[in-house]
Amino acid sequence: MTTIKSRTRKFISHNIAKAIRLSLLKPLMLPALTAATLLPSYFVLANPNTAAESGGEESIERIIVTADLSDKDLSELPSSAIILSQEQIQQRQARHLQDLIGMAPNVNFSSGASRGKFIQIRGIGERSQFAEPINPSIGLLLDDIDISGLGGLATVFDLQQTEVLSGPQSVSTGLNSLGGIVKLVSNAPTDTRYLDLSASYAQYNEHRLGLAYSNALTDTLNARFSVQNTQSDGFVENIFLGRDDTNGIDETTMTARFNLEISDETQLDLNIYHFDIDNGYDAFTLDNDNLSRSDEPGRDTMDAQAASIKLSHDFSAHRLQAVLSAIDAQTEYGYDEDWTFVGFHPFEYSSFDLYERDINRRAFDIKLASKDSLLGNANYLVGVNLSRHDEELTRIYTFASDYSSEYSPNTSSVYGHYEHTISENLGLSIAARAEKFEADFFDNQGALTQIDDTLFAASLAFDYQLDQTSVSDTLLYASVSRGYKAGGFNIDQRLSADSRAYDPEFNINYEMGLKSKVLDGLGQLNLSFFFMQRDDAQVSDFVVFNETLDDGTVVPSFADAIGNADSGTNKGIELSSTWDMSQDWLLVANLGYLNATFGNYTQLDGTLVPTQDQAQAPKYTGYVSSRYLISDQISWFLDFEFKDEYRFSDGHDERAPFTPVLNSEITWQSYPFTISLWVKNLFDRDIYTRGFGGFSNDPREEYATPEPYYQFGQFRQVGMTFTYTLD
Repeated sequence: MTTIKSRTRKFISHNIAKAIRLSLLKPLMLPALTAATLLPSYFVLANPNTAAESGGEESIERIIVTADLSDKDLSELPSSAIILSQEQIQQRQARHLQDLIGMAPNVNFSSGASRGKFIQIRGIGERSQFAEPINPSIGLLLDDIDISGLGGLATVFDLQQTEVLSGPQSVSTGLNSLGGIVKLVSNAPTDTRYLDLSASYAQYNEHRLGLAYSNALTDTLNARFSVQNTQSDGFVENIFLGRDDTNGIDETTMTARFNLEISDETQLDLNIYHFDIDNGYDAFTLDNDNLSRSDEPGRDTMDAQAASIKLSHDFSAHRLQAVLSAIDAQTEYGYDEDWTFVGFHPFEYSSFDLYERDINRRAFDIKLASKDSLLGNANYLVGVNLSRHDEELTRIYTFASDYSSEYSPNTSSVYGHYEHTISENLGLSIAARAEKFEADFFDNQGALTQIDDTLFAASLAFDYQLDQTSVSDTLLYASVSRGYKAGGFNIDQRLSADSRAYDPEFNINYEMGLKSKVLDGLGQLNLSFFFMQRDDAQVSDFVVFNETLDDGTVVPSFADAIGNADSGTNKGIELSSTWDMSQDWLLVANLGYLNATFGNYTQLDGTLVPTQDQAQAPKYTGYVSSRYLISDQISWFLDFEFKDEYRFSDGHDERAPFTPVLNSEITWQSYPFTISLWVKNLFDRDIYTRGFGGFSNDPREEYATPEPYYQFGQFRQVGMTFTYTLD
């Protein structure tokens, strides 16, 4: 997109999209609802995210969900979860988590930066961060390291899988998982040689190089090394500077992983990571046409080092595991606030806003788990977690003196998990966590605040195996879980005293579902129904202040704030399924329905909100893919992703429209070589990744006419990937 599309084209596209939406949703949702009500006897337990090359039982791979305390196989986990495999990541030509997240039902993301850093699951999750300290609602984990709130680090390379767990996960990871968890799981070191070298080139000067190597260094020490660099000019053209790379990407990720077998009972894992993210940020334009006029393009950079060390020891009846992790990150996030250049218009102003953060986190986790042989029909786990976090901020803003603050949240928690086999078919699972949250905050404007909360989470789940034969197994489950998120404070001194602090949020999630194989193994599916009640739901808002410059020009200035709504309700359906149409043809269909509202909330401008839709919560989300083996060497991959319309923010009603996106890939493979020709966003649809409303940033309108402004994502892009693999 280099110009605004005509009204005629938008009218046609809108009506075609509407027709596609109606034609797709009805036939795809009907089997899910029918399966839930009829439960035919030929359902069989299976993993809905693992495609067998043949229909045989021996080809089904066990996929372990590591983000849950139980470390269960996905097909046995009594909750809604989806696993995105390494093959699926490669087929999507993913460079960052934002390229994958649309595959999971009821999951969304927002940008407002160089990448989609902010994730929402079932309508819960942040959408931005500026000067205010934030405790994330969605946990983001990289192996054993908590990178919640640092979504720019979620580059994807040499991953074994990406796990998405929906609903409150506070019993598993504590504070940062009110709405769910996303975990990136790296490939483990191997004791045999493995080499993967890949190179990609695509339109918009995108090129990527990746190398992964694994082997045994000694009889007891295995190692794996990987490095990846991705560069792209991006999709924005700066017509003032005459450049097409001001919103570009330059990301380098390096990892080193070691596995040491100290003895038959003891092993040590050491993971080391380095990130150099040097992206531009020049995304918003006055005419929503991706033709920027900024004279000071922004930047979105991260320089981070992280490490974890894990010691595991097996006793005769227990397993002990201790993990020590650390991450140090320096970030810069800045943008040209006026979006124009000096001399653009007589009413213009010029401003740049920059946020520099120095983030340090340390965590220690130790847990003791029983083995199956100890109690026979029961297992238990107990653990302790300690974390320390320091975040220093400096804001450099054109119209104010430099602002600095320090935020230090610390947590201590104890947790436990108990599983009991009540009968041959019926199982019980109970988990709980108690967490002490303490935070200190002070800034150079005289603010000094302390928070001290004790938070509790718990979950109870029953699972029932209908049958236990090789061709007829079905797992039914029902669960209730309680999650939490700490309270906080709003730093802008222009806010009223009543708006400066907000309370913790709690939610209770009721869920029931099934995991099964249908039609004698042709189809494998997970289906869940959930109802979530949010208490003191934390709601993001903003208020616009009009600042008068020395020359009399009035320009808008924003104050962001978080408040509490009395209640919120999030309910819906999630389906993930795989269909083996033949030995050569595999279909995947993941669908979500979400109805998320909150109410009884007074906005910063004094408006009372009785009930309204939650932001970033489309009613329908869907992902359908087809992989067809044309020959022994050639395969064709096609996938289709869509989102229903949704609000961008709780503070205004600007909405993203219904958006369907089609991608395709043709792959030729002859060991050890693979060549893929691919296209993303085949029909070049506008993909909205952030939106604002309720203010004007246009001097041509004398900053007086409220207008919507949008950030756009992936354009149509054609590329090629070459891979050389030895194993």
